[in-house]
Amino acid sequence: MAVVGMAEGVMRLVACYRPGAPPAVMEVDAVAGVTRLVVSPGDTVELRWADWLARVFFASRLLASGWRMLHASAVEVEGKALVFLAGRCGGKSTLAHRAVRELGGRFLADDLVLIGPGGVVVGWPTRVAVPASLVGSATGGRRDRSVVAGVVRERILFTPIEHRAALGISYSPPVRLGAVVVVDGSGAAGEGVRVREAGDGVLELAVVGAADITEQMVYVSDPLGVMGGARLADQSAGMGPVEGLFSGVPAAVLRVAVEQLPTAPVWRALEGVVPGVGRCR
Repeated sequence: MAVVGMAEGVMRLVACYRPGAPPAVMEVDAVAGVTRLVVSPGDTVELRWADWLARVFFASRLLASGWRMLHASAVEVEGKALVFLAGRCGGKSTLAHRAVRELGGRFLADDLVLIGPGGVVVGWPTRVAVPASLVGSATGGRRDRSVVAGVVRERILFTPIEHRAALGISYSPPVRLGAVVVVDGSGAAGEGVRVREAGDGVLELAVVGAADITEQMVYVSDPLGVMGGARLADQSAGMGPVEGLFSGVPAAVLRVAVEQLPTAPVWRALEGVVPGVGRCR
């Protein structure tokens, strides 16, 4: 991977997926606001490589400009982003898809979210994991079954294109941050749903955990440093601070057993703490 030219506002990058493979070429025209990708016809491996190359470029530039990437899910509800923070397998995808279906929201992301200066939220394109119970009779995707903390999880894994086609999901463009929900799935099944406002300490701890995404950064960092972005060896370089990321934004802690998340009355419980969630369709 190398930057081979930069003139008149156009950056030109060339990369090869493997030795001897045809090169993928990317031109980023800052003046025209256009990005061009060129790959060899019919080479699906190179097409995936070009897709990764484009993500690396744009993610590295955003991180270098002060954006923050979090392991989180998000949807747009009434013009604002509703962000869910949880640990691994903590229910982020479940709540994001329930919000789309039950609150009339538009999908941003179920795994990686970028938050920029001024509170702009962007969903980063990754594979989408939908709980099987929320897929219904839709076809496509790949079934994944695992056991987490003694609970069987069945999910259908979609590419973003498959996700739109199979479930008729509407995606949201970047929107401003509206509210944050910290999901605590440690509750017992018989405890029901409990909600409290998230104090500064609880929220900051959840944000720190969501920012610790070493494995995911492999797909969005600038490993060789050729694009001026954050490298894996120094992931804090050029990245905005965690502290105060959600300052002044309504935030709540939602405590409910993970196995109950697909059906629990979470929106009713969050009403009054998180704007927009009480008007379930």
